[in-house]
Amino acid sequence: MRRLALLAAAALFAGTATVPPAAAGDTYKFNLHNKSSQYVINGFQTYENGAWSKNWINFTLKPGEAAEMDWGTDEGNCVVPFRVSWIGYEAEKFSVDWCKVKNIYMKDQGFSWD
Repeated sequence: MRRLALLAAAALFAGTATVPPAAAGDTYKFNLHNKSSQYVINGFQTYENGAWSKNWINFTLKPGEAAEMDWGTDEGNCVVPFRVSWIGYEAEKFSVDWCKVKNIYMKDQGFSWD
């Protein structure tokens, strides 16, 4: 089953709240945090089956804001590339193990996760 087909991205601007790792029968969830000093996030896409997904988000994330994101499934590859776009800038490509990620922190340069 394609994870992207079941994607249900939620825009919960909950500061820096964390989401527990997926439990049996739960979906892969994580928080996207904008830890940049001045950039506004306007896009988040994943790369599967040779193509980039549609934009997961229909909102913007200003510096200091966060949103809960949800794959909508607990199946599929754990390592899936993603890219984040910023208003006025091209998207940057990254990769993480989604089975282990609870938070993605986008920074002025690069990102981190836990």
